[in-house]
Amino acid sequence: MKTALVLGGGAVRGLAHIGVLKAFERNGIKVDRIVGTSMGGAIGGLYAAGVPAEAIQEVILNTPKYRLIDMGIRHRGLLGGNAVQQTINGLLEKHSKQGLLIEQFPIEFKAIAVDLMCGQQVVLDHGDLGTALRATTAFPGVFAPLMDGDKMLVDGGVLNNLPVEEALDGGDDFIIAVDVAREHEKKPPRNMMEVVYRSYGLMAAGRRHVSLKRADYVIRPEVGYYASFDFTKSAECIKAGEVAAEQCLEELQQCIKSEQSRVC
Repeated sequence: MKTALVLGGGAVRGLAHIGVLKAFERNGIKVDRIVGTSMGGAIGGLYAAGVPAEAIQEVILNTPKYRLIDMGIRHRGLLGGNAVQQTINGLLEKHSKQGLLIEQFPIEFKAIAVDLMCGQQVVLDHGDLGTALRATTAFPGVFAPLMDGDKMLVDGGVLNNLPVEEALDGGDDFIIAVDVAREHEKKPPRNMMEVVYRSYGLMAAGRRHVSLKRADYVIRPEVGYYASFDFTKSAECIKAGEVAAEQCLEELQQCIKSEQSRVC
């Protein structure tokens, strides 16, 4: 039996995934496969490549935000996205993971993107990680799409913000999903970014609910009250993920053992 971890999108709320991974590391919960969308794809991809959760946290909390900004209006986005990709590549190099292809990772990995040219989901499970993460985090209107041959790739959350189905591999897999999406609220969005993000969230809500039913275990960090792009709350979101994972640890470990016994 393989244990798969599905990390959903959620902008700054997705940083809770770092906390979940820290708790897993500390308590010896090993995963064989990670599938992620958007922020979940970025964090999951780095971790699957072999970058420790603590190191990912350090970069998130200590990198000045201006280093992640490169204008991209002429390329169909407010930001180009190349500065983010450079930061990811720098972290990989620091941990001697540069040049490592996704299919060579110690943990299986899939990132989810959407091709605007054909309107379909694209699963990125081979090749360069920096390119895959640039695609899965290309939130429409904010980051310019990634042009890959005849494909125009954007954030996978447009169609599939919690890719549980993509984590299934035809075997007796145990699927853990980390859901950081905010339920619909009547409080008005504060700015243009929140208007756009909430609109996409509504479009993807139906598929997310179906995905949640297909997961064997769901972890829900308490991050719903943080605004999508309020990166001043990064540390709080990471801590919320850590707390949520620790609180359900005993139950989760028992579920995994029970499933292993059933399969054997």
